[in-house]
Amino acid sequence: MINNLLFNLIIAHILGDFYLQWGSSCKNKILYSVKGKDLWLHSLVIGMLSWIAIWDLRGWWLAACIMALHFLIDWSKSYIQVKCNVFKIEDSECVKLVDGINKRHDLWVFLIDQILHISFIVIFTNIWLIVNNDWQQFGWLQEFANSHPLRMNTIVAMMLALKPANILILLILGACKVSITPTDNDDHGNFHSGELIGWLERGLMLLFVVMSQYEAIGFLIAAKSILRFNEASSGSEKSEYVLTGTLLSLAIALALGIFTIKI
Repeated sequence: MINNLLFNLIIAHILGDFYLQWGSSCKNKILYSVKGKDLWLHSLVIGMLSWIAIWDLRGWWLAACIMALHFLIDWSKSYIQVKCNVFKIEDSECVKLVDGINKRHDLWVFLIDQILHISFIVIFTNIWLIVNNDWQQFGWLQEFANSHPLRMNTIVAMMLALKPANILILLILGACKVSITPTDNDDHGNFHSGELIGWLERGLMLLFVVMSQYEAIGFLIAAKSILRFNEASSGSEKSEYVLTGTLLSLAIALALGIFTIKI
C-alpha cells in the first residue's frame, strides 16, 4: 500500500515533469545541458513542488535530495541521448536539435528515466519517514481520500491519461517507426489538434471504464472511425498512424480505468 507522503511526492513529480515542463524546455536541456538555464529551472521546480508535497520544515533535505537526483538523472539522460545518437545537435547557421539515427531508442531512455525518478523518490521517502514517523497528511486531502477513494483514484489516473500517456504513445510510435511525413497544411501552431483529440479520447474512455459504461467506449471508437473513414479507406500512412494511435490510447485508458476501480 502506497503511503501518503509517497503519494504526494509522486503527484508532485507528475506535475513537475509533465505538466510544468514544455517541449522547448526538453530540447534546450539536451542542447545546452548544464550550461543552459532550463535544466536548473526544471530541477528547482521539482524541488519546490516536492517541498510543498511534504509541507514540513524537517523535509527540506528530502526535497533537496529529490531535486539533486532529478537534476543528475535529467543531465545524464540528455548526455546519453546525444552520445547514443538518439538526437543530434547541428551547428550550421544556428544550433538546433534534430533526430539521430537511433531515435527509436528514445522510448527506452524515457522509461528508464521515469523508473529512476520514481525509484529514488520511493527510497528517500521511506528513509525520511523512518526518521520522521510522526508526519501527517494534509487534513483536507486525507478526509477526501477516505471519503471518496474512487474519485481520488480517478483524478490521479486522469493526470496519467493526458500528457504522460500522450508522450508515451508518441515514443512507442517512434520506436515502431510508425510515423507520417508532416506537410505545411499539418502545422497548427504549438498546440496540435491531434494532441487535444487524444486527451479527450483517453479522458472519456477512462471515465466510461470507471462508470462501467463499456458500450459508450464502443460508441466513441465507432464515431471516430466514421469521422476518419476517408483517411482509413485511403490506405495511406496517415491511416495507419491514426489507427495505431487510437489502439494505444484505448489500451492505456482501459488499463488505467481497470487499475482505478481495482485498487
